[in-house]
Amino acid sequence: MQCARKREGKKKMIFRAKKNRRRVDVAKKTAELKAVASTLAPTLFRVLGAIVASAAIAFGAYSLLQWARQSPRFAITRLTFNGNEHASDAELTRFGGLQLGQNLVAMDALAVERLVATHPWVKAARVDRRFPDRLEVQITEHRPAAMVSLGDLYLLDEDGEPFKRVQPSDALDLPIVTGVEREDCVARHDETVLRLTTALALARAYSASAKGNPLSEIHLELEGVTLITADGEHVQLGEGAWPEKLERLARVRQELKARALTAAVIRLDNRARPSSVTVSLQTINPAASPERGGRPGK
Repeated sequence: MQCARKREGKKKMIFRAKKNRRRVDVAKKTAELKAVASTLAPTLFRVLGAIVASAAIAFGAYSLLQWARQSPRFAITRLTFNGNEHASDAELTRFGGLQLGQNLVAMDALAVERLVATHPWVKAARVDRRFPDRLEVQITEHRPAAMVSLGDLYLLDEDGEPFKRVQPSDALDLPIVTGVEREDCVARHDETVLRLTTALALARAYSASAKGNPLSEIHLELEGVTLITADGEHVQLGEGAWPEKLERLARVRQELKARALTAAVIRLDNRARPSSVTVSLQTINPAASPERGGRPGK
C-alpha cells in the first residue's frame, strides 16, 4: 500500500512539473512575440504610411494628368517643322493629323511620328513637345541619288531604297538605274538594294573621275555594269576592279581627245585580258549628216 501511494505521489509531481513547463513555454513564446511585435511595429507603420502616401500621390498624379489633358492651357498655338525641303508644312500637317488647338498632353507623339513618316519624302520624323503650347517636328528627308526604272520611274535614295514615283514637279537631273525588275525588288529586296547601292557607289566614283562626261544611265547586267553618258557613249565595265577600270577610262579619253576622236563604245570588260581596252569610234553617216537633217550615227 505504501508503495502504491508513493507511485501515485510521483505521478502527481510529474504531471505538475509538465504543467508548469507548458506554462513557462507559453509565457516565453508570448514574450518573444511581444518583443518581435515591438521591433517590427515601427517598420510596419512606415510601410503602411508609404503605401498610403504612394496611393495618394498616384491619385493626385492621375487627377492632374486628366486635368492637363483637357486644359486649354496646353492647347497647341504654334506648330513648326524643321528639316523639310521637299515636303511642305501643309502636307506634313495633313499627314500627321495635326491642327492648332490640339491638346499637347493628350497628343500621341509616337503616332504622329509614324503618320508624318508616311509622306513619300519623309524618311524619319521626331516630335518634340515644347510646353505649354508649342509643337516642333524634326524631319529627316530621303536624299535622292538617282532614279530607278521599275516599270515606273522611282526616286532612289542614298541607301538604295526606292521611295517615291517620279513626278514632273520633282524637276531633278539624276542618272537612271536600269536593268532591275520590279519583281526582283519585291521578292529579293535585300539583294536588289545591295545591287542598287553598289550602282550608286560606282556612279559616285565615276562622277568624281569624269566630271566632263556626265552620267545619264547605269545599266545593271548579269555580266556587270554598263555606264551611258549624256552624249550617248557606252562604257562597258563588266564586274569588279572598278577603280582601276575608271583610271584606264580616263587615260583612253585623254588619248581620244588628243586625236579629236569620239568613242561610241569603250569596253573594259575583257575577263581574259583585264588590262585591255576596246574602243568603237563614233562615225557620221554622210547620208544622215546634220546638214541634211539627219543624226550622227555609230
